[in-house]
Amino acid sequence: MLDISFSELLLCFLVALVVLGPEKLPRVARGIGRWTGQAKAYMRNLSAELDRESHASELKQQMADARRIFDEESTAMKREFHGAAEQGRNAMSDSLPAADATPAHIEAPVVPAQAAPRAADAPTFGEAKTPDKHV
Repeated sequence: MLDISFSELLLCFLVALVVLGPEKLPRVARGIGRWTGQAKAYMRNLSAELDRESHASELKQQMADARRIFDEESTAMKREFHGAAEQGRNAMSDSLPAADATPAHIEAPVVPAQAAPRAADAPTFGEAKTPDKHV
């Protein structure tokens, strides 16, 4: 990353010691250490998030490919099914006589109609037998 030699690092430390003084230098060093730690944690999180996003985009691409293949196969199967159904219909229409050519000697069975119940046969409210209660 950074190509800093030991001598350059020592020179930066001496300049910081002269500018800040021995009282402030430890606090500044701790603050810089915290900032670099937070920056490293942020970069790790960013890297992990980018890895998850790239993995998610790969999965989305695989799902799109699988969906496309499924749609193609189902369309091909539908075509085959409709072709087989059409062949079956053609075979049935060729082998069976037409439905309009019903022989004249076959008649539809006659079902006698049942009589509807009469309203006079139903009991009325006044005819219902209830025991008399004496109070």
